[in-house]
Amino acid sequence: MKLTIVGLPIGNIDDLSLRAIKTLQEAKYLICEDSRMFNNLWCKLMQIGLVEKFTGTIRFINDYNEDKILPRILAEICSLENVILVSDAGMPLISDPGYKLVNKVLDMKWEIDVVPGPTAESAALAVSGLPTDKYFFVGFLPKKIGKRTAVMSNLKEIGNKTKMTIVIYDSPLRLLKILPEAIAIFGEESPACLAVDLTKVSQKVFRGNLAQLLDTAKKTRIKGELVLLISLGK
Repeated sequence: MKLTIVGLPIGNIDDLSLRAIKTLQEAKYLICEDSRMFNNLWCKLMQIGLVEKFTGTIRFINDYNEDKILPRILAEICSLENVILVSDAGMPLISDPGYKLVNKVLDMKWEIDVVPGPTAESAALAVSGLPTDKYFFVGFLPKKIGKRTAVMSNLKEIGNKTKMTIVIYDSPLRLLKILPEAIAIFGEESPACLAVDLTKVSQKVFRGNLAQLLDTAKKTRIKGELVLLISLGK
């Protein structure tokens, strides 16, 4: 029995690998983050002739229903040979649900396999122009300002000892809050990059220091998926 974790495109549908297409087309039971998002992707793949109609069972796990739905899913898959896990975009489990499922499946002595795909994290690092030999993936910062500044203060301490680039996911709604906080902690001259909607036609990459990114954010109506990268240390 095997659970296969499959990476999906983060924006450009052409980034879906041939192996991923084959694995998904053969799937009899698929667990996704949002069935509407998966069905939308599958319809696009059908329209360009890469796949046929999906006939497998689809279940969904997200941050809100995971504890409730997981026992049901485990009961359904216990007699299956193969199960597929995807998220809305990119690699499952990377700031996405699925960790609890994977651990339960490991407890059941299942094999875990992976069909790797793009991630906003690695794509942003590649185009940022910032050091990539050492980086710290932060994911989403806490919503409360106290916890958020505590996390960034801890990162600064680490950066004082080890030169690295930190990678942060967040939304345009919080960008104008996070950037001033980052300037107060890391300094306005800290090299930084803001990657928006990577691989989509709306992709934008802003480079400079934190003060320049804040100025850009104030002047530009930024929309879409954000990755903020900040270089720490000397």
